[in-house]
Parts: sequence; structure tokens; C-alpha cells
Amino acid sequence: MKFKCFLIFMFFSFMHPIFALDDSSEKPEEIILDKNFKYVIKPFSVPIQLAITIDDLPAAGPEAKFMSREEVSAKIIKALTDNKVPEVYGFMNGILLYQNELQAKILKEWKSNGFLLGNHTFSHSDLKKVTSEEFIQDIERNESILLDYVQTIPELKIFRFPYLMEGNTTEKRYDIRSYFSKRNYVIAQVTVDSEDWSYNDAFIRCKSGYLEKEINELIDRYITHIFHVLTYSDKLGHYIYGQNRKFPHILLLHYNPLNAAALPQILEKFKRNNVKLVPAKTAILDPIYKEDFPLPMKLGIPFFEQMRRSRKLTFKEFPFPYLEESWLNSICK
Repeated sequence: MKFKCFLIFMFFSFMHPIFALDDSSEKPEEIILDKNFKYVIKPFSVPIQLAITIDDLPAAGPEAKFMSREEVSAKIIKALTDNKVPEVYGFMNGILLYQNELQAKILKEWKSNGFLLGNHTFSHSDLKKVTSEEFIQDIERNESILLDYVQTIPELKIFRFPYLMEGNTTEKRYDIRSYFSKRNYVIAQVTVDSEDWSYNDAFIRCKSGYLEKEINELIDRYITHIFHVLTYSDKLGHYIYGQNRKFPHILLLHYNPLNAAALPQILEKFKRNNVKLVPAKTAILDPIYKEDFPLPMKLGIPFFEQMRRSRKLTFKEFPFPYLEESWLNSICK
């Protein structure tokens, strides 16, 4: 039993998704990286459609002493239901259910509230570190568990790549896509990566130290970062596809203590700033996300940034939403 707990602890320690600018295929002059730019939230002039998706159910990241996994789940579900958020998609890792009745209970509560469940591999596999065959085995192992929770087979055949890593070689990329084509899987792309895993680590430190001022500042800056990413992504998407092309954005969050605390404020900010929440499955199935491209990846990156790189486009319309790593690593220490 101790060994099993150790495996799950190690899983939580290394499951952070990675979105970074440091890719050797990236040329600095292709984007604006202005660390002095201060984004200010303001209403969008045209309504922005946004779907909410949540990765790593039934639990994400390190467990907080001040909030149990069950409390995290209850708070997130309450925020979503109170705000009538339509058809949220959660993406499950079956390893978290390993001899753990509480985690199974969390998934059942998620489903009982009308939310959906998709495949995120059994062990949160990184396609950069495993073979195509091993990755497919991990998908299928997770699929067998999902069958106990979903209403329909198509529901579980929405897939989110762990770490947003779709393949570090062209061969891997198309091995998986060929498999998906044969098995009728659909890829759940991301246009707005909240990077909440980094804010969550800082949030746990601040909350554990009862540092309310820092907690409030952290949540404010986290929400501002989400809006900055959304604005950047929307401008980038229209830069690539044209101003008249309409598309829904897809937000990536995680099932963690930070979002349990911040989600009510995030949803309220969306309402106040002309962000319209739409069903996740509708957004995921939008034709824009069917586009494919032979782009090997060194790091997982959101959809429109993949499109920009695959086209070798220069984008200087809006400053890149860099992560405040130095500040996040120092706060509440």
C-alpha cells in the first residue's frame, strides 16, 4: 500500500503541463515579448465565446492540508452549477482511482451534476517520453475505466493530450492521429491555457501561511493572466484566420485548490466583460479545430500558437502573455 501511495505522489509531482516560449523553433522577433506591459481587464467590444474544460479529474496537483480533495471538487462543482455553466468537459486520469473510493465518489458527483468526462490517458503520459504504442495502451487502459462513468461511448472519445504534447516527432503525431481516426476519437484542443498549475503552487503556500493579502493579490493576478491569454489568443486566431472568422475559445483549467477558491470570481469576471460561456463539446467540435499540420513539438503549446508556427507567421499585434515565474516562485516564501 505504501508503494501505491508513493506512485500516486510521484504522479502528482510531475503532472504539471508545460507551456513555455523557450522552443528552439521559436524566433524572438516573431512575437512581442514585453515584460513591462501591464494587461488591464476590460470588456471585449465583441462577445467572446468560451468553453470551460478541466483536466486531471478527480484531483490535480499536490493535496493541500487546508482543503481536502472532496472539498476542492465540491467547490468547483458549486461554482459551475451556481453560474449555470453549460456542458463542462472534464478529462480523467484513471491512475487516480487506484484503490481510492473517495476519488471514485468525486467522479460520480461530477457526472451526477450533468458534466462530461473525456480521456486524458490512464497515467497522464507524456508523448515525448513514451512510444506511440505505449501511449495508445495508456489511452485504452483509461478508456476501460471511463466506461463505468459515461453515458455514451462518444462522450469518452473526446481526448485531451497531457501536457498538450501531441508528439515530438511527425511519426508519433500521425501514429496517434491514425489511431484516433480508426477509433472515432476527437482531440480537445486548447486556445486559452490558464497555466494555473504554477499559480496553484503559490496559492497553496500563501493559504498555508494564512497570508490573506498575498492570496488576494495572487488570485487577482491569476484572473488577469487568464484574460491576457484570452485576449492574445483571440487576436492571434483572427490574425491567422481573418477578422470575419468566428470561433469559440477553449479554456484549460485543472481540478485544484486554486480554482476551487478562484472560480466564482473568474466566472463573474467573464459575465462582466462580455465573455459568453458555451458548451464544451460544441466548441471542441468546431471545424476550426479539425485542421492538422506536420509540426513536431518540443513543448506542448495551444492550438493557435501551433497554427502560427506551422505557417511560419510573424505576430506583433499584441504582447505575449508571459508567466510571471520570478514573482510566482518568490511569493509567500
